[in-house]
Amino acid sequence: MDYSYTTYFAEIYDDVMKNVPYKYWFRYLKDLLKYYKLKPNSVLELASGTSNMTLKIINLQSVKRVTALDLSAAMLARAAEKLETELFNSRKFINYSIEENNSTYHLQQNSKNLTVNFKEQNMTDFYFENKFNLIVSFFDSLNYLTDLNQLQSCFESAAASLTENGLFIFDMNSIGRIKTIEEKSFVIEGDSYQCFWEDIVKAKENLWQVKLKICPDNDQLPCFEETHSERGYKIDTIVRLLKKSGFKAVDVYNAFSLASGKNNSDRLYFAASLNEKRLEQNQGQLKKLYYGTKNRIDYFFVSLRYLF
Repeated sequence: MDYSYTTYFAEIYDDVMKNVPYKYWFRYLKDLLKYYKLKPNSVLELASGTSNMTLKIINLQSVKRVTALDLSAAMLARAAEKLETELFNSRKFINYSIEENNSTYHLQQNSKNLTVNFKEQNMTDFYFENKFNLIVSFFDSLNYLTDLNQLQSCFESAAASLTENGLFIFDMNSIGRIKTIEEKSFVIEGDSYQCFWEDIVKAKENLWQVKLKICPDNDQLPCFEETHSERGYKIDTIVRLLKKSGFKAVDVYNAFSLASGKNNSDRLYFAASLNEKRLEQNQGQLKKLYYGTKNRIDYFFVSLRYLF
């Protein structure tokens, strides 16, 4: 990507995305972890943004170390502000300290010690000596890698930063979803801004672009403009790149279920492992059916909530 979120957009991002059902996404992640019998103690989130999911991941009982990686310093600064607000207002953590020089937070929750680090880095090129047993990415962030070389570089970095029995779990908009997005324009009215949103679809290139023009309700501030691009990829392409990058096993799901994903699915989830047999260490078909049914029912009610 040759751009980053503006400082001002980082400030209003959560308001613009207020209808995103992060709680539901987190429930689905927890069911995937249960199904694959993974109790992660170290988690890396790629393209974490203002850390809406990061702040949920820290509540996983087994987690002791979380790193939130994003290219935008402004988004990470907003994420740190949100964490500090939660620490101040919540009674979940009895003590905490901050290393200001590297944006690291040490939290204490009863007998549990937790470290949260905000890392400004490109998700196409990263490496951590202390590896993680869970790497995640949400909200079709990997679709923003519109070049195959960028995507493979991300996968190679993830493989190098993952433990042998860990999992790399991420979602993507499918190629079918990208092709069927309607071109439209609308305005989001905030308390202190207007956001002009335009969807542009280049079906032959499997490309979806969102042009944003954000105008603060302040004559002293200019309007800000950005263009965000996502590319859709066939499932076979993603699996091939994952395996070329060192992953030995990949499961693909229709999002919010445990049914096999297809190119015309709306959103896809990928679970990848460096260990060829790791994905077979699961709770079996009955639990797979249970988690799949449970999440499809949840998804139905979540969808109703945002229709009315």
